[in-house]
Amino acid sequence: VGDTLEDGSIVIQKSKGLALLVAPKSTEIECPWSKKFPEVFQKLKEQGFNPSQWFVPTKEQLELAYQNIHNEFSSTYYWSSSEFNATFACLQCFDSGSVGAHSKSYSNRVRAFRCVTY
Repeated sequence: VGDTLEDGSIVIQKSKGLALLVAPKSTEIECPWSKKFPEVFQKLKEQGFNPSQWFVPTKEQLELAYQNIHNEFSSTYYWSSSEFNATFACLQCFDSGSVGAHSKSYSNRVRAFRCVTY
């Protein structure tokens, strides 16, 4: 946990032959919430990553990132893929560790995750 791979990805968790990784900080963007987050995958592509291997994390995955490698994130809010309701989506604060919901129209940071075997 916390190891940085050749492509700049950082290991969040290892379990039963699977590793959960977060993309390098250089790939993160700020945008309003969406079901597909096209800007996230465009940024990955621009930086030489295969976007089909990545996803926007759930609120639980973001909380795991906060618990294990919070120093690898900016001290601000990050969108998760988890919706609270039609108007609000869940996010993680990497300053205080709090988890909450915010209007989907508001811009927050987003960083992609992926799973790999080891």
